[in-house]
Amino acid sequence: MNDLKTRKKAGVNALRRRLGKVQIPVALGMTLVWMMLFKGFQLRPEALGTAAVGFLVSVGIMMLFPLPPISPGFRFWPLQCVRLFFYVLGKMVVSSFQVTVQVFRPGPPVKSSVVAVRLRTDADLMLVCTAITVTVIPGSVIIEVAQPEKILYVHVLGAEDEEEAEKAKENIHMLEERIVRALGTRENIADLEAALAAGKGSA
Repeated sequence: MNDLKTRKKAGVNALRRRLGKVQIPVALGMTLVWMMLFKGFQLRPEALGTAAVGFLVSVGIMMLFPLPPISPGFRFWPLQCVRLFFYVLGKMVVSSFQVTVQVFRPGPPVKSSVVAVRLRTDADLMLVCTAITVTVIPGSVIIEVAQPEKILYVHVLGAEDEEEAEKAKENIHMLEERIVRALGTRENIADLEAALAAGKGSA
């Protein structure tokens, strides 16, 4: 009887430990992906059920395959988030027009370059956010991420010479700065400002 109680208690403790490793923000993000895959944002009676199932599946995945905690985390700065949104939106509109012109203009094929961009913050989350946003903007695609060195290798359409490549680097650094100021912790922002003061950023 005592052995049964001991095993039961050990099982409960193991379950609690696994539940403790569930990261709610990550679970909510996975739930959003689940809803997009199964059209959960449509106004249908089963939409709420789709969200609930997605959340439970997300929690189950993190219990079976615990993820390391996101460090040092993130923080929302509302005004900077608004600025970031409109900055990225503007970049998407302008870049879409530029790519269309480059693709359909007569003459030789458009040249491109692979640009190595060393980021100025060490936070993995800022690296991921920057990489995703760069890829969302037309004309630029991440082809490799050197995580230990915090270097993004970006394929840039229309970067035909060194001057255009440097301009692409500056644009990515500007995007990184806006992301860090919108979503970074105080430590991330301090690291960024120290790097800016030191003139760091060339790969």
